[in-house]
Amino acid sequence: MEQALTDVNAMEKLSTHPEWRVRYAAAIGMGETSDARWLPVLLKLMDLESKRDLYGQPQVKEFVGSYDDTLAAEQLVSTEAIWETPPTHAQREDWQCRGRVRQAAILAAHAIGQLDESWEQLLLTVLHDDREDAVVRTAAAKALSRVGGAASIPSLRDALAIDEWCLAIEVRKSLRAMGEVI
Repeated sequence: MEQALTDVNAMEKLSTHPEWRVRYAAAIGMGETSDARWLPVLLKLMDLESKRDLYGQPQVKEFVGSYDDTLAAEQLVSTEAIWETPPTHAQREDWQCRGRVRQAAILAAHAIGQLDESWEQLLLTVLHDDREDAVVRTAAAKALSRVGGAASIPSLRDALAIDEWCLAIEVRKSLRAMGEVI
């Protein structure tokens, strides 16, 4: 996996690796290079990840061990997911991955910062996809701060109505970066 983070000659190949953690590392590595040549590879990675069933596994009924309070970090403890029906190994891996690879790809594109209209449209789609994990939507809002144009402003303003704190913070930051008064 370290190769995915450091070996620019291997990153593209590793971005399609069967193990999600390797794809995740490859996306991070691409972002660290700040090289625009990775933008098409990252778009391809986003497309591949969108075709996976990342949110269709059995539902978790509860988490045992959680205080359900993240206000005080010292109260956080290890948790265990209790499933409605036991997931297969593949379903558990998808549950662990959820949107992490997509988030890493979007944040890598943000770090590169030379995004085009196809990226802007993808980010706006992700931002308003109710099925998408909140961390992915938040990454999309952040990336729009670098690529979003005037056409993105109404979508970002609409996203302020989404009840997710981290997303709202990144939306506000993006709007301010675009010169909008909030």
